[in-house]
Amino acid sequence: MIMFVMFIAVLAVLFIGVSTACSMALVSVGAYFSLGEATMSNMMSLPQGMFNQVSGITLMSIPFFLLMGNFMNAGGISQDLFGFARACLGHRWGGLANAAIVSCMVMSAMSGSAAAVAAGIGMIAISEMRKTGYEQSFSCATIAASGGLGPIIPPSITMILFASMISDPKVGVSVNDLFMGGAIPGVLIGIMFITYASFACKKRNFGKVSPVPMKERLRYFGKAIWALFTPVIVLGGMFGGLFTATEAAAVAALYAALLGIFKYRKIKLKDFPHIFWITAKSSAQIMFVIATASFFQYVLLRTRIPQQAVNAIVSVFGSIVPVLLIIILMLVIMGCFMEGTAILMITVPIFVPLAQAYNYSIIQLAVVMCISLSVGVITPPVGLNLYVLSSITGEKVMRIAKEAVPFVLIMITVALLAAFISPLSLFLPGLGSV
Repeated sequence: MIMFVMFIAVLAVLFIGVSTACSMALVSVGAYFSLGEATMSNMMSLPQGMFNQVSGITLMSIPFFLLMGNFMNAGGISQDLFGFARACLGHRWGGLANAAIVSCMVMSAMSGSAAAVAAGIGMIAISEMRKTGYEQSFSCATIAASGGLGPIIPPSITMILFASMISDPKVGVSVNDLFMGGAIPGVLIGIMFITYASFACKKRNFGKVSPVPMKERLRYFGKAIWALFTPVIVLGGMFGGLFTATEAAAVAALYAALLGIFKYRKIKLKDFPHIFWITAKSSAQIMFVIATASFFQYVLLRTRIPQQAVNAIVSVFGSIVPVLLIIILMLVIMGCFMEGTAILMITVPIFVPLAQAYNYSIIQLAVVMCISLSVGVITPPVGLNLYVLSSITGEKVMRIAKEAVPFVLIMITVALLAAFISPLSLFLPGLGSV
């Protein structure tokens, strides 16, 4: 009952306009006092505990991945990526939409952030799509949904956060395993997006661009190849054992900066303070949510409600199948009202012991959770990518959300497939352990 009241209280405070982090902090403090835990010594130790939660080595990669994304957007990397994809795909039905989706997939393999991917490709692709007769709302929905691949395709900030929440060494979940687990489902979602976009564009008779000769395609490839090296550095370095996730993010951020300065010549020294500032601001916002979520988690654990909830669920359901369906439904609904990082921080302490009780793979659970949470970036009222594309184009949020419904259904379908077909998320991590 206490856990239910805390969740409802957080939602109520969110609805009156309080930020996610402050909502969790206020509710946690109230619950802490009601439990009689708010002694002077406990209150003095809380800030240290919150600081320890965000000072782990795993979380150090987040600012670097955000910095890399900001350097890519400022340096114009997304323009060459979309140009190459358009040259290869633009002459097909839905070609420009497919080019945008593929560009988002490649960008996702660089930054790991849904909003950064959507903004970077959206500013370039939508004007091209509009010129050939695409409806603006459909163009925005396509890119908003494809940007949602950022937390799924490695490297994924959401996966890094999940790994940071697993304190039990017996679980044995590494960031690299989680990254590899998300690769196949992420690509599968991208392929299904491309298939749907092609069908929808043909049905609506959206325009196509003229075929580009092979010589011209090679020229576009030559321009994009430096950008395409970025995911090679990040993923190849990590999976090849050359870098940790943090080191790979730092090296890739430096590489993106050098590209922007010397190759594309769009980043000047005067731009650095602004890039560092928006990176620091975004990092602080994420870390503040993590810190307050750790307090929320601590209060929950003190009540022993999560353990009791796990025992009750296991006693009711003999199989994990209905439990996984409930988890996916809960995450999709919560994603409509809360920011994904906060949801992850609140639910991981409950869902991980639940998966362990059924001997269910934690890697598979992480992939299912990341896909389900990614749905939240294109579902109102919170849907971050809806607002990103709305701010870029001026299109109404609800018109974009309406066009995004098929993409939502695709993501939920893949979440279900990943939940019940284990090779989708466990095949690549299994290769790494051989």
